[in-house]
Amino acid sequence: MDRVLIVGASGRAAAASARRAGFDPYVLDLFADADTERLATVVKLPMDEYPHGFVELAKRVPPMPWMYTGGLENYPDVVAAISQTRELWGNGPDVLKTVRNPFAVQKWLKEFGRTRPQTILPGEFADPSLRWLCKPIRGSAGLGVRFADSDDFPSQAEKPNYYLQEYLEGDSMSAVFAHGRRGWPTFVGVSRQLIGTDWLHAKPFAYAGNVMVAPNECPDPRPTAGWLTYRFPLRRVWGIDFIRYGDKFGVIEVNPRYTASVELYELATRTAALTQKEPAIPKTTFGKAVYYAPRRFVFPSSGPWDDFLARCTDVWRRPNFADIPHAGDIIEAGQPVLTIFAEADGEVACEAKLKASAAELDRLFAVG
Repeated sequence: MDRVLIVGASGRAAAASARRAGFDPYVLDLFADADTERLATVVKLPMDEYPHGFVELAKRVPPMPWMYTGGLENYPDVVAAISQTRELWGNGPDVLKTVRNPFAVQKWLKEFGRTRPQTILPGEFADPSLRWLCKPIRGSAGLGVRFADSDDFPSQAEKPNYYLQEYLEGDSMSAVFAHGRRGWPTFVGVSRQLIGTDWLHAKPFAYAGNVMVAPNECPDPRPTAGWLTYRFPLRRVWGIDFIRYGDKFGVIEVNPRYTASVELYELATRTAALTQKEPAIPKTTFGKAVYYAPRRFVFPSSGPWDDFLARCTDVWRRPNFADIPHAGDIIEAGQPVLTIFAEADGEVACEAKLKASAAELDRLFAVG
């Protein structure tokens, strides 16, 4: 079985995807969760060494191609360093330096006729009639995003570490694409993101999961993806985050790597995304939700996740829980605890099941 190295903040989902595609995964991440250890060879990077510590860890891994997950798209120097000695399955540093530049993306989207949301640097003119978000330049999973205040608008540095983006009232959405024939992107699926979800104890704007939606229930992102692929030579699996407002949508950012929602479409269509085959049409709705710790606690030795942990190597079986910590791990308030999964007939019913599972965890962890 061919091997593939997976590097990023969390490698469990990509490791399961690699197994679905017939690969043997080797993971470098920040958690080395209990189920990840059963899916792959795992080496944990200390949090205070993220992300550049991955470069040294990767040097100790046997020769094999590699791919990265969430967070590393913001560090093209790390991607370049690891790619010096192994084949990269994904987008290289030159692509990252442009597609992760919000102003470069905005420029090409304007050419395509998409002018919202407006994106500016501190010190540039900001329409006072609009509401603005303050976002870190190297943002991921909604961390550090907040509503802008008056102090954010004056230019405070030659190279500020944040930018301002127009706030659009609507649903946060995520579309996934794969590198298709002749470079044209293959549409994998679209989902509604759970953002800052209170029943998951997520902080405002923090990513908290995805629930699949039918493509005909939102504006079609495929023409925009085709335009972005033309302007940025995106390869392998990648995504677009956008806001659906009315019958329109505004692109928030491009995620030029394996995204968190990929595994939902794999489970729903029984098609492995890393094989880059055309996915089937799903017959049911899948969703996932990240449960955040409402308080500090020690992860218990047993719980409703036990059955899945025992069978997690059956990667085509939908889990109820994933990203499972080890018994005795100390979970600090505000940290992600684990991921909940659900399957139902439709978006509303699927989210209701996720919410019920979160309530079960609240009872287990004595939240109230």
